[in-house]
Amino acid sequence: MLNRTRLMTVAAAMACFAGTAGAQAVISNGTLRMGIDLLGQLNFGDVPQIDGTNTVGLRLITLAGDYESTADGCVCEGWGVGVRTGGELTASGHANNFSGIDNLTDVSFASTATTATSTVRLSSGADLQVTHAYKPSSTTPNLYEVTVTITNTGMTDFEDIVYRRVMDWDIAPTQFLENVRIAGWGATNLIGSGSNGFLRARPLEFGGDVCTIGGLCNANFETVDGDDRGSFFDFSFGKLNAGESFTFTTFYGAAPTLQGLLAALGSVGAEVYSAAWCAGSSSACVGKDGPAVFGYGFKGVGGIVPPELGVIPEPSTYVMLATGLLGLAGYSRRRRTNA
Repeated sequence: MLNRTRLMTVAAAMACFAGTAGAQAVISNGTLRMGIDLLGQLNFGDVPQIDGTNTVGLRLITLAGDYESTADGCVCEGWGVGVRTGGELTASGHANNFSGIDNLTDVSFASTATTATSTVRLSSGADLQVTHAYKPSSTTPNLYEVTVTITNTGMTDFEDIVYRRVMDWDIAPTQFLENVRIAGWGATNLIGSGSNGFLRARPLEFGGDVCTIGGLCNANFETVDGDDRGSFFDFSFGKLNAGESFTFTTFYGAAPTLQGLLAALGSVGAEVYSAAWCAGSSSACVGKDGPAVFGYGFKGVGGIVPPELGVIPEPSTYVMLATGLLGLAGYSRRRRTNA
């Protein structure tokens, strides 16, 4: 269920468009470190790490130093939003520090030592405003929570809002050799996913075979052979009327092991996720057992918590769900009979 709120007035929304000269932030909760760029994408800053670039993307902080996951090689992490009409993308904007920034204008950026909030709008084509608000999870130190709010600030209803998040995983100590798990396929709003992290951040754009990197897409899977992999997710959220907003949540995180990361994602009720770990021959790489396993997930996208995250409904929950569905079906039949 989308969390939709109506703005007081369109004029009030437009009043928020006060330009920002330029701002970025490196934020941390003591366990994770993130570099947040002006438009809400990752990969900004200059902080030493275990092995590789000093640019900060998503990191796990350890006693030995920082382990980086998105900034080595290419700074391929970003997001995009668009309007789809009649099944075609009619307006969009996206931000990725490697593959490009297009049709976005910054509205505001604010940060503290632990938080960062970026608000942007489409420069042309549609009156859309997008806010990414990063803050430490209140549930676990191994996750950052990102509240994504998309607002129709215009006078025209939009038929379908689409959103993409994409990243290339480059995980120390064997950057460019990772294994990836993608889970949550079947969520109502999820319309595309895969392990190609080199796609542009423009929603629904593939530029060739979407399954080129990793060989799999639109499925739940786990790779085992080690390659330069990433993850992308495309979502369709449906109609967004003039003056309305909706929100969903993204989580970025890391832990010393895959088990630890999955427990963190389960603690917040993630419905869709990508997890990645090193896969090279370095003696320091022990795969799912570390030294650092990274991931990101989504909540509020029409899915259920995958069972491997450790949150499995009790049998009584299924009974209540089935009873509710039967009741809903009966109500629908009565409405048709009385019509």
